[in-house]
Amino acid sequence: MIEFDSERIGAGERPYIVAEAGVNFRDDIDLGKAFVEEAAAAGADAVKFQTHVPSAEMVESEMRELDMGGLYERMGVYALSMDEHEELRSHCEDHGVTFLSTPFSPAAVERLETLGVGAYKVGSGELTNHHLLRTIAETGKPMIVSTGMHDMETVRETAALLDEHDAEFMFLYCVSEYPTEPSDFNLGLIQRMQEEFGVPVGFSDHSTGVEAAAVAMARGADLVEKHFTIDRRLPGGDQEVSIEPEELETLVEYAELCHVTKSDEKQVRDDEAAIAEWARHSVVTAADVAESETITAEHLTTKRPGTGIPANEFDDVVGRTAARDIAADEVVEESDLS
Repeated sequence: MIEFDSERIGAGERPYIVAEAGVNFRDDIDLGKAFVEEAAAAGADAVKFQTHVPSAEMVESEMRELDMGGLYERMGVYALSMDEHEELRSHCEDHGVTFLSTPFSPAAVERLETLGVGAYKVGSGELTNHHLLRTIAETGKPMIVSTGMHDMETVRETAALLDEHDAEFMFLYCVSEYPTEPSDFNLGLIQRMQEEFGVPVGFSDHSTGVEAAAVAMARGADLVEKHFTIDRRLPGGDQEVSIEPEELETLVEYAELCHVTKSDEKQVRDDEAAIAEWARHSVVTAADVAESETITAEHLTTKRPGTGIPANEFDDVVGRTAARDIAADEVVEESDLS
């Protein structure tokens, strides 16, 4: 179980829903605020952003050597100032959702600490970045750690590192393909990881739609993170795998449905009991039985409604004596037997 902003995430709790705005609103803070408003209206628990300090997270010359100079430049444009961080955090607070962000460098962690965040989201690319993981762990804040692009042995190494620092953390099962085909998911890993690591495990979903996320929650995912946009026609590389407000609302409804239907106790509800009265079968005479006659199996059958001796007591009626003349096709009552 992890807890922040008075929210508990883990076994027994409703799956926590994170709408990842990411950089879908580009550098338009007013648009970012609209994302917050729409996510809150749809029922999301948190809206997640990204905290970039390009010079602290990328070597510009090497990125250009890899023909990734454009990414470096875009992150410079999309990097939020401290004032913009504060605007978005305050807007989240005003609309009743938690502000989350992913830092990509210790400098970004420093900014988020100044902002006073309650928890950290760690991206899949940082799973082996022990320097950054230690930096975040040392804040003492809960960590939500994605595991895309890495095998289980790497996840184990990360868990060991975080345990060494007494970190409060959870993992997200993730496949880092954009978009991910549903057939590429191994959702059974969610329960396996919960059992192995003893921490909450969620699902960072890069498929289109909400179907895979719904299945993941039904299989025990404690949190679902989905890229979110107010309109997929907006420019940006993540728009294709993002869900719109109506889909986010559906995802929230699935989370509630998974929560209220997760009990493993078999109970007979009041409405079921009313149906059982006519739907179950009783022991019924298949032939006339005379008073004092010993009842045989040939005298009996079972039919609806379930108002007499229950059908599962058929064999108990065989061999008993009729207390009165019982005509064929009568529901047998205990008072009919001596």
